[in-house]
Amino acid sequence: MKKLLLPVLFAATVFGIFSCKKTNVDAPAPEDTQRYVTGIQNKEASDQGTGRIDNCLSTDVDLIAGQNLVAGTISVINDENNIYVTYTTTGGWVLTQTHLYVGDCALIPVNNPGNPIPGQFPYSGTHNNLTSVTYTVPLSRIPAGSCGCIAAHAVVKELNSSGGTIQTQTGWGNGVRINLNGGNWGMKFDYCSCVPEI
Repeated sequence: MKKLLLPVLFAATVFGIFSCKKTNVDAPAPEDTQRYVTGIQNKEASDQGTGRIDNCLSTDVDLIAGQNLVAGTISVINDENNIYVTYTTTGGWVLTQTHLYVGDCALIPVNNPGNPIPGQFPYSGTHNNLTSVTYTVPLSRIPAGSCGCIAAHAVVKELNSSGGTIQTQTGWGNGVRINLNGGNWGMKFDYCSCVPEI
């Protein structure tokens, strides 16, 4: 009996160590704009890495750092309740801040010249050199079957093999400039939410 119990306990311990804790974040309260979740927290969102929830496929764009460096990707997908926006860095890049807007393209927070103001985006977080962050946004921001915009801003660092900082850059999900008259290079991209098969 002891010989059978030992492998079972070992497997349970290993599974527990490598499991992810599931956490969802809805619209942040005004006093708490730092709420976020790390990694792909929703099993359906990851669907074992296929980028699919039921019949819905993810929309993926490059995470551009410093206007011309690819530092990772922004992936967006929805189910019948939420939109999941995942920042993932690659190639030695890590996330130190993220700011996210999801919704009507005309309502992205901008200043008088028309430049985006990431600090006023409704979702944000400060991170300690993470490689993946996922925000869970209510589907009501871009209702199923309709289209809107994603403005995904980040501050990223490129680290060397010793963990030292090579450079720090501003990053945006690749798309079109929010301010078409010049100004800063902040970008948005279109997202059309899927109507999932239920």
